Amino acid sequence: MIDERSMKVLQEILNNQNTTLSVLESKLGINRRQINYSFEKINYWISSLNQPKIERTKTGNFIVPSSLIHILPLNNEGIDVETYILSENERIAVIQLMLLSRDEELSLIHFTSTLGVGKNTILRTIKAAQCDLEKYQLKIIYSRQDGYRIQGQEFDKRRLLITVVQSVISFYKGEEIIIHYSGIKDKEVETLRKKLEQIEVHLSIKFTDERLLALPYIIAVWINRVNQGKIIEPNFNIDFSELKDTKEYHAVVNVFPEFEVIPPKELLFLTLQLITINISSSQVLNDDKLPDLKDALFEMVKIIENISAFEIPHKQELIDKLFLHVKPAYYRIKYNLGFMTSTFIQFDEKLEDLHEIVKVSTSPIESLLGCSIPESENIFLTMIVGGWLTRHGVQLNNKKIAAVVCPNGLSVSKLLQASLKSGLPEFTFLESMSHREFYNYKGKVDILFTTQRLSTDIKQYIVPVVINERERNELRKRILHEKYGFVSSHIDLKELIRVISKHAEIKDSNGLLKSLNRYFGESNFVSNTEVETKSTLTLKDLIYSETIIIQDKVKDWKEALWLASEPLLKDMYIGHKYVESMIEQYQHDSRYIMLANNIAIPHSRPENDVYQVGMSFLKLNEPVEFSGGNSVKLICVIAAVDKEQHIRPILQLRRLAESQTDIESIKNANTKKEIFSIVDEFSKG
Repeated sequence: MIDERSMKVLQEILNNQNTTLSVLESKLGINRRQINYSFEKINYWISSLNQPKIERTKTGNFIVPSSLIHILPLNNEGIDVETYILSENERIAVIQLMLLSRDEELSLIHFTSTLGVGKNTILRTIKAAQCDLEKYQLKIIYSRQDGYRIQGQEFDKRRLLITVVQSVISFYKGEEIIIHYSGIKDKEVETLRKKLEQIEVHLSIKFTDERLLALPYIIAVWINRVNQGKIIEPNFNIDFSELKDTKEYHAVVNVFPEFEVIPPKELLFLTLQLITINISSSQVLNDDKLPDLKDALFEMVKIIENISAFEIPHKQELIDKLFLHVKPAYYRIKYNLGFMTSTFIQFDEKLEDLHEIVKVSTSPIESLLGCSIPESENIFLTMIVGGWLTRHGVQLNNKKIAAVVCPNGLSVSKLLQASLKSGLPEFTFLESMSHREFYNYKGKVDILFTTQRLSTDIKQYIVPVVINERERNELRKRILHEKYGFVSSHIDLKELIRVISKHAEIKDSNGLLKSLNRYFGESNFVSNTEVETKSTLTLKDLIYSETIIIQDKVKDWKEALWLASEPLLKDMYIGHKYVESMIEQYQHDSRYIMLANNIAIPHSRPENDVYQVGMSFLKLNEPVEFSGGNSVKLICVIAAVDKEQHIRPILQLRRLAESQTDIESIKNANTKKEIFSIVDEFSKG
């Protein structure tokens, strides 16, 4: 017998044989005694399989026999479901699955005999499962006649079904657990999976591995419920007119002709499953029924540019990629069908400021939806935009070829690929792949990065779905040491910059630091210097007495821009070309430079003579009208040298712009000191 904790310990050991007890303690959140207990259980189980045990060295490392490497990852040999002890959380999901999928009476005796645990354990699990159901407006009830069952609206039960199946599928041997406890047949699942592959062809799309894995089980349980007469309530508000003309609906009708006798609203439920599924790629964007969504995405991207003060490259391509995610998210949110969740809720800390910008920028989509966007969906939008910006970097040639294989969807796998690519300049990275794409790929791959161990002879490294900078640096050192025998050089780049500054003027020390780090990385040096990419600048560092101007009035908006730019021109933060390019840029449209209709934030590209990051602030007593009819008294010119240093000050400026009380105080201020005191307050957040 083996339990969930022991399986996690085993997986960590198999994925990185150089791991230690202290690393396992930190990563798994358990103490040394628990690890040692699990290790004994692992070796006892391994012995029962007639396999050699895992040994421990005196230094605390693990020696793993090569024959064990394929037992866990391949998920098709070793222990069976009956030998695996479910954890409390796993039992909760399995009991919910049984209640949703079985048509016979389920009693306490049935649960104890099926799950192999005692009566009190089952009662405790049912109580915990009940708490879990409250957010679905459902509850578990019991009667002598019918046993245990879930009470509530059928559509809410379907929502629960989607969550439960996706949860169980992520367990060790998840598919076998679903089949064992739900009564679904292997043959039925295989038939449904082939049907879904037909739908991929029909719609010219590719489902992500994780959803293609889960959806056949969701459909199988759905069919069983419909056959039992458990159908969606007639009064449930699914917009038939919105869905019946979609390509997904016609795909359902064509690929599943046997469902002709099923009530129309039930076919719409299956249509929703296809529409809300994550798509990894699409040859045709099915936007016929969402004419306003791309307009909303365009507005979203423009707001991001406005707040961040930098231009996003290849905007239309980014909008197309966002559309692939937002279209299914639109229906997920509208019909409350469950959101992007759990595993990927954390991302690299470098994206934190961008995440704040993205959350603000989604207002056009929220207007279209008529409700707010959940945090989990916003996180994925941030990852898409962050991945897009990260990927537009230096392309490296003549390097070893690396592949990133991740089953978790386009946005996540692309961000993972971009993160690894930026931290491992020794390799040329192929486009990220799903499991299916990797096994069908015939080209050369020297090294493999994957979130789940694969059956391949290629050297592979198991990485988390979202890798932070510390983990990436450790991975880099490990790879270079294992593959090339490199060891860390002790080149202190910050000290190098200090030496350079004695003999030359440095306009952007942080930019130079990053460039040097990239150069030494490309030259196969391993620097122990961590580049400070997260800006420590605040609003008061950029807007202070010398950069504030108070003036009664100006002739027009062009004069206002020249006047507002004077402090930056005087101190050579920008050149005259920068002001000229701003004027040319806002000749016809100034909508996207307004913060809360209170502050104009004109800016241009760094290549138009920006020498140093800076801001200058103009307060007028009489408003000036910009093109497009926007009149303001407050103008903040922004000079950005890159896409990072000015982000936090702009976020603080945005919060200031939204405070009507403080805006009025600035408009009524007579001195620079009064304005700076307000700026100072907003620099603390």
